[in-house]
Amino acid sequence: MKALFARTSFQFEIRDLPIPVAGPGEVLVKVHACGLCGTDLHFARDWSGDFMPLGHEIAAEVVETGPGVSAYRPGDRVIVEDVGMCGVCTACKNGEYYRCRNNYNLNGQPGMTEYMAVNEHLLNRFDGLDYVHASLVEPLAVALNTVLHAEIPLAGDVVVYGPGPIGLMCVRLAKLRGAARIALVGNCCNTPREAVRMKAGQEMGADFLIDAQGEDPVEEVRGLLGGGADRIIVTSPPGTLPSAVQVAKFGGRVSFIGISLGGHSKVELDVNELVFNKITLQPTFAEPAEKFPVSIRLLQEGMVDANKLVTHTFTFDDAERMFRMNDSGQEAVIKAVLTP
Repeated sequence: MKALFARTSFQFEIRDLPIPVAGPGEVLVKVHACGLCGTDLHFARDWSGDFMPLGHEIAAEVVETGPGVSAYRPGDRVIVEDVGMCGVCTACKNGEYYRCRNNYNLNGQPGMTEYMAVNEHLLNRFDGLDYVHASLVEPLAVALNTVLHAEIPLAGDVVVYGPGPIGLMCVRLAKLRGAARIALVGNCCNTPREAVRMKAGQEMGADFLIDAQGEDPVEEVRGLLGGGADRIIVTSPPGTLPSAVQVAKFGGRVSFIGISLGGHSKVELDVNELVFNKITLQPTFAEPAEKFPVSIRLLQEGMVDANKLVTHTFTFDDAERMFRMNDSGQEAVIKAVLTP
């Protein structure tokens, strides 16, 4: 079977691996779709260590079940979590499952492959969606947790930094959570990729589009929203965090998830500004997995429209071109999904 790995400067390996065997408590799944995440792009562009397995936004079909598995059977359509809570450690037993470090995981297997053997605890059964659209469940759950951590007040004003798939989902979810006005900050029209993403942001519910290169986002937001925003959600790189802090109203909250593996993860913040303006910083890390069932329903019910997000599918043979295309921005891509 084929499996995709990558490291810095877009060095790819398509490895020919044996089909794994489902052990006790495991199931063998056939991967039908796996989304290209921004983290995968970071690994392919910036990761200087050993080749990394790519892909964790997985929609698959159960092929075989290992000893002791009774909850699933061949033919079940499932979403595979990349990291799942154990349910039995002290943190989980205390209801603090977000602190679980005794996780189930993919054991080094890429989601961009043809078959995987995974623990049954990582599975979420679904129906009513095709596999390509179902691969959005994982990033939607990431966006949902980021929005929930922001604790958007009813009729509050929200700014979302970054018009990538996660940011676009955050726009839609913020509207569903009761935001009155939403501003989306990005690079409006410099490349076909950014242009189509900002347009999608408007379709997902953004009331204002702010060009971060042509305008000062801080001044624009303050002018549009009467002094700033109640909540700011940052899905863009860490370098945008200082701007996000300045956008916040007195007592505001900044929920952020954007990362960098290319040496740009450190930023300078004025602590006095945070203290005197009572600004809360809320980082979000999507491990262990949360909110997969509700994310499935959001897609099933059309509350989040997958058709507005998935623009491209690709095969193993086209993987390098698709990664480079996502990085360069020279094509109108929002979300690309591998179909093995």
